[in-house]
Amino acid sequence: MGCCKTFTTIGALVLALGTAATAADFPRPFPSMPPPPLVQRAPTLVDEFSSGWYLRGDVGYRMNRVGSVTNAAPVPTFDNRIANSAMLGLGVGYKWQWFRTDLTADYTFKARYTGSTIDMAPDFTTRVDSVTTLANVYGDLGTWYGITPYLGAGVGGSYLRSTDFNSFFLPSLTVVPETFKWNLAWAWMAGVSYKVSQNYHIDLGYRHVSLGNVRTGVDSFGDQLQLKHLTADEIRLGVRYLID
Repeated sequence: MGCCKTFTTIGALVLALGTAATAADFPRPFPSMPPPPLVQRAPTLVDEFSSGWYLRGDVGYRMNRVGSVTNAAPVPTFDNRIANSAMLGLGVGYKWQWFRTDLTADYTFKARYTGSTIDMAPDFTTRVDSVTTLANVYGDLGTWYGITPYLGAGVGGSYLRSTDFNSFFLPSLTVVPETFKWNLAWAWMAGVSYKVSQNYHIDLGYRHVSLGNVRTGVDSFGDQLQLKHLTADEIRLGVRYLID
């Protein structure tokens, strides 16, 4: 009996060792790997690029002034007045941050001048129109809710033309030819612009411009007026288009 128990115990140990060895021969499973993270596509950056160049168009109302008037003939003039007129303008410019510069050309429709002689009647008349070209610079003063106030100044030239010169005091016996003159012109301005969209701005401004002098033609009695120190105060409404 003792021998049987001994053989039985030895057999159980051998079976247990064989089972352990068999289990050791099988490869252990690798630990489960987490799924790779989802790769999200980077958002597309929208670059609101602007070249800085812009086009502009303006309409306005000009309040004209004449400093003084002289006559080549010995007939003085009094109560010299020149009417107000309308104007149209075009331009091209460049904007960089708070700084702007542009070239503008404006046409002002004919304004009627009247001057009186000794009898204080409106005896002399002529019509004056003009083309003004200016190189301008502006400084923006900040932007609030899309509104940007600015100051500016410009220098250039003015082309003044006198037509339809006539004297009711002594009517000319011949047709008086029209005359013209180029002058140095300068201006200063102030206003506000409003950003309607990325490309469009509305501009409301005031401009004071100095235009120079112009002479009329000579009538058959030797009358020839010189209108000196013509100036104007303008109220202007414009649109600027920024080119992408």
